[in-house]
Amino acid sequence: MVMETMVAKRALRGLVAVGGLAVASAAAAMSMAGGNESMAPRHAAQSASISVSGCWIRSLPPPAPSAAYFVVHNEGIRNAALTGASSPAFGSVMLHKSIESGGVSSMVMEPRIPVPAKGNVTFKPGSYHAMLEKPRQKLVVGTKLELDLQLASGETARASCLVRPAGALSR
Repeated sequence: MVMETMVAKRALRGLVAVGGLAVASAAAAMSMAGGNESMAPRHAAQSASISVSGCWIRSLPPPAPSAAYFVVHNEGIRNAALTGASSPAFGSVMLHKSIESGGVSSMVMEPRIPVPAKGNVTFKPGSYHAMLEKPRQKLVVGTKLELDLQLASGETARASCLVRPAGALSR
């Protein structure tokens, strides 16, 4: 009987170890979503209260990264937050903010951008922007490309972005 109990305990420890490994693997995979590649599902529900307008992309020759600019509108009664972005036209999309310190401009990745209830957030040159890297196609001025913004709620907001010339400063 003692031997059977010892065998059962070892088997149970093995199952716990395997289960713990599975949980650790899932956690590691989820943590990668915070990196350069958006791992958000492409089939998430569209937000009823968040919309995007005026989206445009500055066309730069590959392999130079480009940027998307737009206005996010929150018609809802609750605050929202952008947590990521993706586009079938780019291998990597990150939400950034340009900052200036001591006369030097730099960009910082923004993991969460608040969008106030009944308010707007503007993505424009010198401020917030979606950094578009690893283009999967040539950017042709005048064409439109999709951009999906991921929200903290798990929903998405889709934008249709007009490709503008490299020298464009606004839509």
